[in-house]
Amino acid sequence: MTEAAGAAERMEVHSSRWWALIHFSVTRWLFPQRMIADHVGISTSSIRRWFVPWERTDEHLPFSHIAEVSHIRGLIWDAISIESSGGLNPLTVRGLPKSHARYFVDHVRERINTSVAAPPPQQQRR
Repeated sequence: MTEAAGAAERMEVHSSRWWALIHFSVTRWLFPQRMIADHVGISTSSIRRWFVPWERTDEHLPFSHIAEVSHIRGLIWDAISIESSGGLNPLTVRGLPKSHARYFVDHVRERINTSVAAPPPQQQRR
């Protein structure tokens, strides 16, 4: 997990290589799946096949379109699923270390709550 301080705070979490090894996933072992939260929204980066790493799927979901942040807890590793308000194609990352997943979900929920709690200032009519 990576976090940068400042106005453009960015947090990144990626799947565990041990999880990939146990699940016999060479692709996830070489190229862990990543989920990134920055000041704009949530992004994922995923490579499906190890022998064609240039074929990558990048998805982005702005904070204004996030409907639900799910933290799926497992025995050893966790998963995060972020659903859009449209309900189609959630952003999901599996095989995350428990503490990293919990911290990431808490951070995203806090950021969503602060963006909803502070409505934009309205101009007064005269």
